[in-house]
Amino acid sequence: MLKSISCEQLIKNPITFEAGLNAVVGADDAHNSIGKSSILMLIDFVFGGNDFPSKCDDVIRNVGNFKVGIEFEFEKPYSFIRDTANIDQIYRVEYQDHITSKEYNEFLKSKYFPKNEATSFRECVSGFFRIYQRNNYNDKRPLDIVSKENWDAIRKRTLKIFGKYGVIESFEKDKVIATKLKNDINGTFNSGAIKKVTKVQAKKNEIELVGVGAEIEAIKKSLRINITDIKSIINERNLSLKTEKDRLIDLQQELNTKLIRIDSNLSGNIVRNSKSFNSVVEFFPEIDKDKLQKVESFHLGITKILKDQLQEEKSLILERIELSKIDVNKIDNELLKIVDSKEESVYLLERLMELDRYQHNLRLQNEFWSKSDDAKTGLSELKENIGNALVDSVNEMELLINNGMNSFIEKIYSDNPISPKISFLKNDYIFDHGDDRGTGKGFADMICFDLTFLENTILPCLIHDSLLFKNMDVPAVEKLISIYSQFKKQIFIAIDEKSKYSKETQNKIKTAMFLELNENKVAFKIKWKKKSN
Repeated sequence: MLKSISCEQLIKNPITFEAGLNAVVGADDAHNSIGKSSILMLIDFVFGGNDFPSKCDDVIRNVGNFKVGIEFEFEKPYSFIRDTANIDQIYRVEYQDHITSKEYNEFLKSKYFPKNEATSFRECVSGFFRIYQRNNYNDKRPLDIVSKENWDAIRKRTLKIFGKYGVIESFEKDKVIATKLKNDINGTFNSGAIKKVTKVQAKKNEIELVGVGAEIEAIKKSLRINITDIKSIINERNLSLKTEKDRLIDLQQELNTKLIRIDSNLSGNIVRNSKSFNSVVEFFPEIDKDKLQKVESFHLGITKILKDQLQEEKSLILERIELSKIDVNKIDNELLKIVDSKEESVYLLERLMELDRYQHNLRLQNEFWSKSDDAKTGLSELKENIGNALVDSVNEMELLINNGMNSFIEKIYSDNPISPKISFLKNDYIFDHGDDRGTGKGFADMICFDLTFLENTILPCLIHDSLLFKNMDVPAVEKLISIYSQFKKQIFIAIDEKSKYSKETQNKIKTAMFLELNENKVAFKIKWKKKSN
């Protein structure tokens, strides 16, 4: 815990602290501008905050930069010196060296969170140091450290504070690995090193691999036995190639016929003018030429409507014709290789190597398709696991916080007070005060929210400025002081008008008081709030 701070510029030096409640007490007339909030900001500073020089710049301008001696008590005392002029260098008295502010906060984390929780020290405490200068006391957004903070960051931080981020963090790490694997596989496809195939093509590849494997084994067997078998295989290959070529030529003829029909439909030349029907009328005088013309015009209209579809079909047919021509050329080249080969064994060896390469490529395509599919499935499952874990953890937090706030608010207010309620949504949270929305009750709800965290999480301490109590009625503040006094964790508050409370409450405040200020006894010895003549 924080044991003491010392500073020559302070009205009291050193200032010592105890476990539980610690209070800087203002004047009975509630006189402002005496330094209560600045003292709380100084406590934030010794707890690793960096805001004091900028948000208490009036102090720096009038007093100058200064050094603050700091003593913490854990298993033994630890002493430091921090300078407002160089906030990133903290002097370690024991080792007579300097550490950075990051290392200083890591030290505080190691002592306050010895189980090495996922959260950083400042991430944990910053939102609960509610001081005027820090402007983090919006009672409608108690989880926001800064205005309009991103919900994902808020939720992640809250899960860490409640110790519920471990499972999600494990899934998140796995997700990073899975995402990298998926991107690496896609990179391989995009580079052209391996052709990307669909699930349908992968199945076709499996069938193709069976045939290729059988042919490879047959060739190997023939090469091991004798020339007669070699000639037999070559003859079989010749027959297979010629059969395939005949099929392709038949296909080309069929496609060309379809192409002619489509071109005819696209040109619209099936429509005749009235003179072209004269020969028909000669044989069938009873036929009405105008009706024939209307029928043909109707056909032309249908053709125009279907023009886009016909154009698309034409493109597909042309593509199939071109592919069939390429396949025929491949077959012709292979047939020529067979004819030109003087040694059947040479041809078979060439064929064997060709099949081996083909088999290798097919296997690679299917292997990477399988890896890609597994990566997509794994990533999808991880996202689902993260989503489910988030829902479970957030629901548990919501229940715990609401129960805690209800318990504290009923201790502060009698006669069935309306309890605040927090709701964690998918993209945000809502802090609802119900129908009791006065300023005093709103701050009381937020204080109960903070106390719930202090009681149920790793949060080590609180800072509450006097502005939180201004609009609360006297009995409520008295009960709140009693609640504060029961905590073992350190709570730092600023409070005014001590005399308006009961003797019992005054005694509790006096016991907790580490510094008393008034108009003639200001925190940094000198007053600068009045305009000089």
